[in-house]
Amino acid sequence: MLSSKSAVALRKTVMGTFDPETRWRDPLLSMLPRIPDPERDRIVLCMDELLFPLCGPDDILVTRCRIDDALLDYFSNLGVSFQHRSVIDLTSPEAGEALRTEHFSSCVFKLASRDGIPGFGADKPYVLEPYAVTEEAHEYAGKDIFANPLPDLAVVKRVNSKLYHHRLLEDTGMGTYGTPAMSAEEVGQYGTELLRKGAFLIKDPFGVSGKGNQLIESPALLKRIVSHLRKQEKAGSQTLFLLEPLLPKAADFSSQWLLEPDGSRQLISVQRMMNRQQNYGGSVTAEAAFVNSLEQKGYFSMLEAALHELFLDGYFGYVCFDSMMLEDGELVPIVEINARMSMGLINAHLDRLLAGWNLKGWLTYLSVALPDEFRFERLLEALEAERLLFTPLRQSGIMPLSSGTLTVNAGPGGWSKGKPKGRLYVSAIGLTGEAREDALARLKQVLHDLSVKVFH
Repeated sequence: MLSSKSAVALRKTVMGTFDPETRWRDPLLSMLPRIPDPERDRIVLCMDELLFPLCGPDDILVTRCRIDDALLDYFSNLGVSFQHRSVIDLTSPEAGEALRTEHFSSCVFKLASRDGIPGFGADKPYVLEPYAVTEEAHEYAGKDIFANPLPDLAVVKRVNSKLYHHRLLEDTGMGTYGTPAMSAEEVGQYGTELLRKGAFLIKDPFGVSGKGNQLIESPALLKRIVSHLRKQEKAGSQTLFLLEPLLPKAADFSSQWLLEPDGSRQLISVQRMMNRQQNYGGSVTAEAAFVNSLEQKGYFSMLEAALHELFLDGYFGYVCFDSMMLEDGELVPIVEINARMSMGLINAHLDRLLAGWNLKGWLTYLSVALPDEFRFERLLEALEAERLLFTPLRQSGIMPLSSGTLTVNAGPGGWSKGKPKGRLYVSAIGLTGEAREDALARLKQVLHDLSVKVFH
């Protein structure tokens, strides 16, 4: 991957399948209990629409589903433009049957390769900027002429494992909280020790927000988890988890970096994270005072050292470090390493757009259930009627960011037995945090008036 500075003369093809951890994970590893949620999985597959802030007018954004025309028109009116290619049109009468097949859930790189989505132009080469480097991304890059290399897949898998960041913390002397457990027996043994001091987390090496992490608060729950893992071991699976105490955190935050192939690195942003229990709830660009306090604690120099280790191990590209500040003021510089793009990176690029109007946004989402025959265009009309739809002439408002994540489960023929579920990703925009909170509260009222049920 190339930074915007080095890629100024090159156009980008931006694309990717979110939840790459599922594709990096060794299928032989045992798994924590999880209730299958096909609706959630389809929503995640449509999150590639959120990558549009990384694109300029000459760049190509390739998405699984076609972005709703009303949303594309809205972006255009804001002065946000990019070349859009998609594999599936959810509004097509023929889409219903196709959506029910494996075709829909295939990696977007496979779909794009099969359908002949362009990767380069006749006059200028493109750089490929994948959300994450996967086997399918490597295969796609090999079919077209891109002007940039991708890191080795084995390296990408290695540096994204939670076991890697645990060892990195040990090697760099930053201090660790976690304990690797390599069998169901060790999960039981180490978990029992941790429970004597309080609740703890069992983390899958490739777990992500809301998936692959288990909060343990009682011996009874730990016993059930250990039994679940033993059954898988008897069937031939290998157990590998990281156990961490539930720390008394005061703030979650992250920093986004670009690590170049030559080892140089660029800090892109620091983002405050609003989490919902153990799940991601949103990102806001950190205020200068908070960033300065991190500088005084040596945060950035510690991450520079970590990035150097990543480079020595063969990785280059985007990196997001999830970090934490504890209630006593102690800094936990690395909670997780995500060697890929991130929601914080997307919000940083959104704020670059909003900076032209001296505004800042809160990237967040609402989980909802839709009424029958819901149309995305109706949402935009309702927001505009309430003067809540963001425009440069308003000091605050709501910028919808994706259409597929909201409507995918209400596709032709319907997926759901009940009301189709979706996620409405937005940037709540304002001069202050209070203005952004107010915009989000007004959005919930607009949705209520549209008979859209809001879960959170």
